[in-house]
Amino acid sequence: MDLREALEKVTRVLEEEQIQPTLGYRYVSATWPSNSAYMQQVLRQQGYGPAQAAQLGLATERKQRPRHVYEDPKLYVFESTNFALLIKIFSQVAETDRAAFVSDFLNYVQRGIGAQRHKFGNPFPSFQGQTSALALIAEFCIRTGYLKELLAATVEPKMPTTSLAIMLKEIEEMIALNFNLFSDSELAAIPSGLAHLRDIAERQTYSARGTRGGPMKENPHYRQGFSDVGNEIVEAIDGITEECRKARFWYLKGALQELPNLEIESDRLKVEGFLTKLGFSAEMVKTLNAAESDYKSTANAFELKNCLGHLRSFLEHLHRESVKSIAKAAGQTVVDRWGDATLYLRQQGFFTKQHETFVTSLYTLLSDESIHPLTAEKEYARLLRNVVIEYGVMFLTVLDKKGVTI
Repeated sequence: MDLREALEKVTRVLEEEQIQPTLGYRYVSATWPSNSAYMQQVLRQQGYGPAQAAQLGLATERKQRPRHVYEDPKLYVFESTNFALLIKIFSQVAETDRAAFVSDFLNYVQRGIGAQRHKFGNPFPSFQGQTSALALIAEFCIRTGYLKELLAATVEPKMPTTSLAIMLKEIEEMIALNFNLFSDSELAAIPSGLAHLRDIAERQTYSARGTRGGPMKENPHYRQGFSDVGNEIVEAIDGITEECRKARFWYLKGALQELPNLEIESDRLKVEGFLTKLGFSAEMVKTLNAAESDYKSTANAFELKNCLGHLRSFLEHLHRESVKSIAKAAGQTVVDRWGDATLYLRQQGFFTKQHETFVTSLYTLLSDESIHPLTAEKEYARLLRNVVIEYGVMFLTVLDKKGVTI
């Protein structure tokens, strides 16, 4: 897609998000949510299930600072129609134009974007009855790997704005519910990355300041009418700073107690994001999720066998779907089988001979293990699951860099 056409479409999506926000997080666990445990009996009597009860609890949590950071980042899943549209547009932008695309995208953070007042209700995130597409921009940048660029863009504004305050609310939400979207090092860098934004906001929270009993010193930066949004941004960034500390603690705890590797969980989310971004079939995500469902602490040998079977299917169709698209674009035909697809990828320079040998061996291991269910021990299943996820990140990154869309 031509860059100018892509940016014009982005503008229309952002305009729609301003008027009708689509961001949301849905509770997906079957267990009763901890944020409404004290009301469980009453809510059950009123017909509430875990998902509905979680939304009530989440509404309360959103009024608190710092936000509660969930140790399990898989309880809530992110959903947004307009986010999906942005991903679709981005996937059609040529690799050589993507840096310019993101740069233009981030101009909305640097130059500012007006907030939209809502007469009825206060959709989240909002501030003083207003919403902004900057929340969607934050989700897009963070989920597509442009956090560093997003933080850099916050150094440009000279005054606090309602839209920036709303964007920070969404970042609070992301860390609270899906903290493994960020690596440990990214969490460590976020507070300093937002330091400039906090400084310009804090300067609008007072007109003059002085020591008790001493003379008052006028604040030359103060402009009347910005104190509310200035205080909101300062409080949000202070809350984000504490959330980052807590999230880093969860990473540390997980590593020391040998809990599920949250870096792997983060990479699994990246794989899902790439699958959507590049246009793979919905069945690919379903297969990966099915493998994850079978892979759990209480899994028996047969469930682990099913997990490996799903992983094998995922790996196979990852290559087959990719080759169908690549070969079609080149005007070629390739037999729709695992072996032929893998050979074609090597011949077309998508990976080396050593790479081909490795992934073929991985596929063989998954195939052999899947037909011997009682030997699918937990440790073996964990190893193969982790390798498939990391391979998925590597392979899909190559496709993305080469501008392949399915």
